[in-house]
Amino acid sequence: MGMLFQSQYYQSSRMASSSTLWSGKLLESYNNSTDYFSLKDINTLLATENAQLKTRLSSTKIDSNLVLNTQFHYISAKVIKNSYNKRNNYLTLNKGSLHGLENGMGVCTNQGVVGIIRDVSANFATVMSVLNNKTVISARLLKSKHFGELHWDGKSADFAQLHSIEKYVPISVGDSLITNSYSSIFPEGISIGTINRFDRLKTENFYTIEVDLAVEYRNLEYVYVIKDLQRNERNTLDKRTIE
Repeated sequence: MGMLFQSQYYQSSRMASSSTLWSGKLLESYNNSTDYFSLKDINTLLATENAQLKTRLSSTKIDSNLVLNTQFHYISAKVIKNSYNKRNNYLTLNKGSLHGLENGMGVCTNQGVVGIIRDVSANFATVMSVLNNKTVISARLLKSKHFGELHWDGKSADFAQLHSIEKYVPISVGDSLITNSYSSIFPEGISIGTINRFDRLKTENFYTIEVDLAVEYRNLEYVYVIKDLQRNERNTLDKRTIE
């Protein structure tokens, strides 16, 4: 076979062509498999870089007094456990106090609000998600600027309910809902969702509003934990005012 291929140009060229084809296919399969197994590292790297970019973006915003806003720092974390079909749902993150996480910190994705950190150990943290009967998110209607509170009724992972919006407030389906400055957990302006439907009984002074949540809680993989560097100062001042 070797003598035949070496002495005959046609057979030799065909053999070389077939060899190149099969070796190329093998290399392609190998590269595809190595790319697949490296996706975990790539995703982790991208999440970390996004968190750094969010922090930089936050720190470059300038307020009306031309003072740099360095209030918020973003820490990326991977979701290693998640529930969304129970009455009180939680997430578990692969980072904890050693990474700067503390109880009461807000958690979000690029799409919007996810929840609030409930408990922290050295290397892990649990998050009380929006899909939890005990979670209350301070919210603001983007168009009308009116404030309300977001609760979850325990039914659908796609919708939550907005309360405390009075009957005189102009609202419509599709209106955006965001976090507001009243909260010491989230920066103002993070998406929560949009109004899906609303109703009001003639005897009631407040709307019943259903919100289409911005985050798809069934597919959470990476999140950002929001560290408010001025949180303790604000809380201390608030306590003094109340006392």
